[in-house]
Amino acid sequence: MGVIWGQNRRDNPQGALAFLEGLLIECDAGMGEAVLVGGGPASGKTHLQHQVVMRAKELGILTLTATGAADERNVDGGVIDQLLANPLLSPALSEALLVDDVDERIAGLCSAVHRLARERAVLVAVDDLHHVDETSARLLLRLQRRASSAALLLILNHADDSYAGLPFTSQPHRHVELTPLSVKAIAELVRAEGDGLPERIHELSAGNPLLVNALIDAHRGSVDANSAYSEAVQRLLHCYGSPLREVATAIAVLDSDVTTDALAIVAGVDLLDAEASAGLLADTGLVAGVRFRPSTAAAVVGGLRGPEKVRLHARAAEVKHAHGLPPVDVARHLVAAGEAEAAWALPVLVAAAEQVMLDDDIDFATRCLKLAASISTARWEQQTISQLLAKITWRVNPAAAAPHLKSLREAGSLDQSDRIGLARQSLWLGDRDTFERAFTALEHDVEPLDPHTAAELTLAGYWHHGVSAATVQTGDPWLRTANSLAAVWRTGATKTTSACAERILQNCRLSDTSLEALATAILALAYDDKADRAEGWRASLSEEAEYRGAITWKAMLDAIGASLLLRRGDVVGAVILASRTLNLLDAPNWGVAICYPLATLVSAHTAAGAFKEAAAVLRHPLPEAALTTLGGVRYLRARGHFHLATNRGLAAVSDLQQCRRILRERDLDLPTIAPWRTDLAEANLGLGNAPLAVELANQQLACASPADAYSRGSALRVLALAGDPADRLSLLNRSADAFKSSGDRLELAKTAQAINQLGQRVERAPSPVRPAQVLRQVRQVSRSVVAQPVARPEPASSSVLSYAELRVVELAVDGCTNRQIAETLYITVSTVEQHLTRVYRKLGVAGRAALAGEFADIEAGSEGRSVRAAQ
Repeated sequence: MGVIWGQNRRDNPQGALAFLEGLLIECDAGMGEAVLVGGGPASGKTHLQHQVVMRAKELGILTLTATGAADERNVDGGVIDQLLANPLLSPALSEALLVDDVDERIAGLCSAVHRLARERAVLVAVDDLHHVDETSARLLLRLQRRASSAALLLILNHADDSYAGLPFTSQPHRHVELTPLSVKAIAELVRAEGDGLPERIHELSAGNPLLVNALIDAHRGSVDANSAYSEAVQRLLHCYGSPLREVATAIAVLDSDVTTDALAIVAGVDLLDAEASAGLLADTGLVAGVRFRPSTAAAVVGGLRGPEKVRLHARAAEVKHAHGLPPVDVARHLVAAGEAEAAWALPVLVAAAEQVMLDDDIDFATRCLKLAASISTARWEQQTISQLLAKITWRVNPAAAAPHLKSLREAGSLDQSDRIGLARQSLWLGDRDTFERAFTALEHDVEPLDPHTAAELTLAGYWHHGVSAATVQTGDPWLRTANSLAAVWRTGATKTTSACAERILQNCRLSDTSLEALATAILALAYDDKADRAEGWRASLSEEAEYRGAITWKAMLDAIGASLLLRRGDVVGAVILASRTLNLLDAPNWGVAICYPLATLVSAHTAAGAFKEAAAVLRHPLPEAALTTLGGVRYLRARGHFHLATNRGLAAVSDLQQCRRILRERDLDLPTIAPWRTDLAEANLGLGNAPLAVELANQQLACASPADAYSRGSALRVLALAGDPADRLSLLNRSADAFKSSGDRLELAKTAQAINQLGQRVERAPSPVRPAQVLRQVRQVSRSVVAQPVARPEPASSSVLSYAELRVVELAVDGCTNRQIAETLYITVSTVEQHLTRVYRKLGVAGRAALAGEFADIEAGSEGRSVRAAQ
């Protein structure tokens, strides 16, 4: 091989290894060479040299290895001592070390190594050549000049920026410059080219071998991907040294396009060092301009600790503020530092909190305001911050907003935004007086309240207290729509209320002020037998609330969802969703709104006959103000019906009379929420006072609007049970029609049960007195009513079964075990067995197999099961 002077080769570590292995084979054949290997920090030089050394040993080549170190550059002959530590070396080398004169010692060592290389192949491998002491460097330089005349291969690693200044470049040599691993090279390492893994690894690592190997290890499952990558990035920073390490860390902390002088300030280095270091980092591919790749920046910043973290983020905040960057960019550094001593910091933190709230970043907004509160001194500053915290905190932690709400109440003057927040949160806590005062102040404020917000707060007032707080009436379309929609509580659902509900849902964005307005619109659709439409809107809004991190919104919407499931007869689904919803917030955070999921849970358990579970729900604590709201009225009504179902008639009367008292004190009659006349009629009927029950039911019918199908259905059912037996079937039929119209399948199921019981009494009558025409009519009505909620045909024989028996039968036909039936219907296994025994006797069948044949035309389906469970 001829003399080669500075021939340059750019290759990744894999290609370089193949090249150097070729030189090893040539060395073993007697041809010497000197190779300088360069590359940036953690480019794979050391690992490459280690691989070459191992391969040389496999070939039987004598290896002499050493590593330079910055703190040993003044240790005379330190690298020589490492090179000659191989016990296989000849005594001549040891004798040469004993010579006192440096020049003679170097000459003797060079001659000894050269003679050895003429006898056998020798590899001299030195890492970090730029840190080698002067005496050792002189020896290596002599060996380099003589390498081609013996089987001597020198592989000398150096830092990328030191090549031009090395004396070794003036002698014959080859130069290998390591480059990052390509996608193809990474694919060879992971043995996967088609699944996109090599591309993803290259995107994260820019081909840096240290990062590539960490990511490959993570892919193979040996370590956690995030921690492995972060640790590799930290090792990479350690490899950089100063000032490269400081500049790299500053780039990661700033994580934005800033000038080099700003970078130098944050890094704490001079401008020239910042420019040079930024250029070297750009060459690695990990930095584009003055920004790391996002994942790399996060790993660098994640490794910062203690004073260094505080210092860097504080400098970054100062630099960004001085360069006029947005408050959010500056505030992120102040919050990360945990301190904000500059005079400009307070307004920046407040402005950042207000800005990020527009994007629903509640957590960061809260952290900004808490840091601002820690440095504020003036009372007006503290009041402003407290007011902002009250607005922000309510979405996720209403109870934590209470102290800030107190600050709002005590404030001498409030702007419009503060008053809206005060009105909003007062409703949640059941503070009607504060809500009405805040709303009145908004109406008479110098800056007029926009009709959109006024409409939302109007509906919120109706939702919680049944009245509008508005004192100024206008013809604005927003307020007309709100008032027309609120009529659903008084008159029931109509085409008008449904149209208004759609307008509200389409025009009101989910927000702090719109929550009850949207809930009202959803229920208005459900009451107009548009259950699918109502649930579609609710589910969409619940998903949005979850996405935006507003737990309070989601809790309220899911509570509405549970009540919709109950109306559809899905008792099991209602219990599951209401229970899950109740756990989204703890009791203090629910405020008075806790009445909604609790009322649904009590009603669902009662409908399923799970009285023990219903009683457990009723032990849940309520806020003191809860029973002064319409949510409290719903809760009292649910509790009253639980008492009715468990034969506690007097307790039921007390609860239902309290509903009446609360509504009458406010001059309200809201039969859609609480038809108290019918409720009391049912209670009196249970206590044996049929005349009063009939009177109350007739009163309900008389005051019910034509659109109030729910109230009419309830009243007609009471009249059927308490009045003339001759009219019973007709009244029950009309009751069923009313509940069909309202879309309330749970109440329809109760009417169906009454019709079935009527059919059983006719069947049990002595044969001579059975009115055949009446019996046929009962069966026809029964089948019609039962088929409606279940949405599938029933066999004729089912008309003689009670509804409890029908529920058990159809689950048995679907293949459920007795235990599964018991769990689904919230009854005991013994009760299931008793029902089945009666069914076998009534139908004249021997067991389950014959039962399946009798009911073969009943299709299996989860919807049918859930409805029957409700009934």
